[in-house]
Amino acid sequence: MIEGIKTILFTSNLSENSRHAFNYAAMLTTQFNAKIVLLHVVEKIPETVESRMRGLFGGDKWNGILETHIEEAHQMLVGKVTSKQMIRAALSQFCHETGIDAEECGYVEREIVIKEGEVVEEVLNQIEAHNCDVVVMGASKGFISGTSVGPVIKSVMKKSKVPVLVIPPHPDA
Repeated sequence: MIEGIKTILFTSNLSENSRHAFNYAAMLTTQFNAKIVLLHVVEKIPETVESRMRGLFGGDKWNGILETHIEEAHQMLVGKVTSKQMIRAALSQFCHETGIDAEECGYVEREIVIKEGEVVEEVLNQIEAHNCDVVVMGASKGFISGTSVGPVIKSVMKKSKVPVLVIPPHPDA
């Protein structure tokens, strides 16, 4: 028996494709009156690359660059940084950018999660941590073939125990 969708995990790499995919996550959330978890993962840089960057920029400057990236990702997802307003601001911003009327964005519950690490591992961890029923991810525009489903999406689809909805890029992208 298929039960309703109670929790949706929306993954965002903060790209235009993610904004387009959010439109579908928002529609599902509204349709099922479900909780939505917005996830952004700051990818861990391989140690060899990080070591080179530290050598190039110096340890303090490199740490500053990483902190700036995390803060910018947080700001893009949440807008203002006050706890209760943070979630509302982020979803309102996503709704506005995807053309969904604010009245249609009446979610029951929402949470924003920013993690640092390996993307596939973090997506799978968040599926389990939030007891998600479905994952919504945005595909990218392929150089030759049109829509591109990269290794992250393929790995999530292969390893996930819940359905993964992959949204192709907007036709105008």
